[in-house]
Amino acid sequence: MTTPPRWLPAKLLSFVLWFTGSVLLAAEFEAGVARVNITPPTPFWMSGYAARTHPSEGVMQQLWAKALALQDPGGHRVVLVTTDLIGIPRDLSEEVFRRARGLYKLSRSELVLSCSHTHCGPAVGRNLSVLFDFNSEDEKNVQAYSAGLTEKLVQLIGDAIHAQEPATLAFGQGNVDFAINRRAPTGAGFRIGVNTNGPVDHSIPVLRVNSPDGKLRAVLFGYACHNTTLGGDFYQVNGDYAGHAQAAIEAAHPGSTALFMMLCGGDQNPNPRGTVPLAQKHGEALAAEVKRALSTGLRPVRPTIRTASGGTSLELLTRTRQMFEE
Repeated sequence: MTTPPRWLPAKLLSFVLWFTGSVLLAAEFEAGVARVNITPPTPFWMSGYAARTHPSEGVMQQLWAKALALQDPGGHRVVLVTTDLIGIPRDLSEEVFRRARGLYKLSRSELVLSCSHTHCGPAVGRNLSVLFDFNSEDEKNVQAYSAGLTEKLVQLIGDAIHAQEPATLAFGQGNVDFAINRRAPTGAGFRIGVNTNGPVDHSIPVLRVNSPDGKLRAVLFGYACHNTTLGGDFYQVNGDYAGHAQAAIEAAHPGSTALFMMLCGGDQNPNPRGTVPLAQKHGEALAAEVKRALSTGLRPVRPTIRTASGGTSLELLTRTRQMFEE
């Protein structure tokens, strides 16, 4: 087995994705890109903060699902789907996997569904349902949105596969420092706050997808930080810093598609945070580093594509009503 390139960090994908092999003179891959608008109707309940007391009051920024389909000369494939959502419940993702297997012959390891984890997107199915006390109409609206999202994601995957054309891939990295550790130590234990001495990951992995003539078709990039610049007092649907970053990259490269993948940022918050201008500032800083990486010293990615997937079951601690009341 060929050793994977040391310059391709595994964290770019949520499963193992190795590109190895010999150098080819022509385009070494086929790539297809597609997108679909997944902005909810308004008013609509937003997910991420239990403090919200009513549905959204409008849309500041459209939300998108995007897909990048890759195939090497040996027929090995992977489809990466990114969404401007806080999360996708298991029943919805399993239905998408099942239908993609039947329609497009994709194995489970060949399909990745990821979310930007924006806290200014819609409630999706039963995801984080503990935050809400829906009435029957709210529940009906959320389930209708989730059913429509399922249909859109399945179609999106097929659109990306059917759009595959010869392409070249290259990988690089950037760095931006607005993420900060949010596990602040106190005398009573850790609390959500600002821990300037806590671990962080400021790197930005960047995967460039070009047509054979050198034109940028897509860029996949990631960052390890919650999309929580805006708080529970904000009621307009938007993609937070990741949404602004994608929009800025696409504006700088007309005709291209920018896809954001949330990395291991569970203990990271944007800093500072709390206003729309700050969300825009962080997004623009992230986009600037991606644009810089696209133009400086990226390394070619070679076939083949190898994918793998697995799961782990964790036993949860038993909780009682009395424990929560206390």
